[in-house]
Amino acid sequence: MFRNLLVVSLAACAPLATAHSQNPVTAQSPTIELTPTAAYLAFGTYFTGPGGIQFSNEDGFGYGGQVAIPLWKTLSLVASALHGTSNWSFEEVPLVGRVTLNGASLWLFDAGLRATLPLGAGVPVALVGQVTAGAIRYAVDNPLIRGQAINFAFGPGAGLVTRLGGRLNAQVLVKDYVASFRSVDDAAAFGVEGRRAHTVAVLIGLGISL
Repeated sequence: MFRNLLVVSLAACAPLATAHSQNPVTAQSPTIELTPTAAYLAFGTYFTGPGGIQFSNEDGFGYGGQVAIPLWKTLSLVASALHGTSNWSFEEVPLVGRVTLNGASLWLFDAGLRATLPLGAGVPVALVGQVTAGAIRYAVDNPLIRGQAINFAFGPGAGLVTRLGGRLNAQVLVKDYVASFRSVDDAAAFGVEGRRAHTVAVLIGLGISL
């Protein structure tokens, strides 16, 4: 699923790169860059319970934004926030199979370093790679289940950015937020165990340099 989304996203950027080949991507300019983003999120298994029950979120959409501040040549400081809502999903429930409850939400905050690698003179596309760390906050607000928790998250990412002309650029980025959900508080008494889980986000954004 994600391979298909990534291929489609990169293909969408290709015409933009051709149309604006006269605007090559160069090293970071001394400006702050703001990028609102839309995202598709895929959630890993956060918890397991008695009888092999798995707890997670259904895949869904989110939105957020990123700010980048140039530090040196092609190296920037980046910080971002991402929010998504979904259904809380219970998999492999005995005699039922799958049960979903609404009211689940997720916030991801991270900051770190991003490197930009231009593909060559006259080429308006550059590779970007970044390493960030931050926090993941998930919450469930449903008549049957209520709760929230915050966990540390590590978020490597990679993608492409293409200059559109002037102060605008477009980017496609894939990030993998890795977090440990070991803290389950009172739920441990009922056989619930937290796991290390991946939350993968495919982000598409339109950036502007200020």
